[in-house]
Amino acid sequence: MSKTAKSKTAATPLQPTRSRAIRKALVPRELIAHQIAGHLALDFCNTAGEHLRARPDELLRDWESFLRWATQVGLIGPPSYFELMRHPEPLDEIILLREAIYRIGLAVAGAGRTSRADLDILRRCANVPRPEIELNGNAGQWRPAPSHGSKQIGGLLAAEALSLFCSPRAARIGVCEGGNCGWLFLDESRGKKRRWCDMNDCGSRAKARRYYEKHKPS
Repeated sequence: MSKTAKSKTAATPLQPTRSRAIRKALVPRELIAHQIAGHLALDFCNTAGEHLRARPDELLRDWESFLRWATQVGLIGPPSYFELMRHPEPLDEIILLREAIYRIGLAVAGAGRTSRADLDILRRCANVPRPEIELNGNAGQWRPAPSHGSKQIGGLLAAEALSLFCSPRAARIGVCEGGNCGWLFLDESRGKKRRWCDMNDCGSRAKARRYYEKHKPS
């Protein structure tokens, strides 16, 4: 392609729908964490693997992975991903918030007592101005300000968690029984009988262990 042709192509604006599709395609596709919880705040908690261990596997390793996760769960859109990537922030407050939500989730599920200090963290983080809303047709999308990206996204997550914990649905919070997995989920099953984060993951391993115990040589 000639230099002139290149210049002509660059000067032709993309249609909005095509531009959004291109930006979406450019967001890294590597999945941060499976969305198995049935609620945004609990999926946020599940961004640490083997969460009951003393040192869980951290899945939010940097600013990019946090923004990618937020995009994958639909909390922000691809335009915000690229905009906020130009303004990296530390994740200390985000991880602090996640762990406070997680401890409350465990307590609500019957594995401890809710700490007032953790509730205070959620209330403090939720008490920030909401991001702007960008309309896409008749639907809205949060558009955090680059100068307050971490606080505003954290505020949305804290508000989601408080809304859940203060609702009747909190009684449906369960904890995966797969060893140290500890992932949280909303148990919508009849009789609240769900035991695993995913039957194809922890459930499958538990089934294999039971089979081995039953058939191992005496």
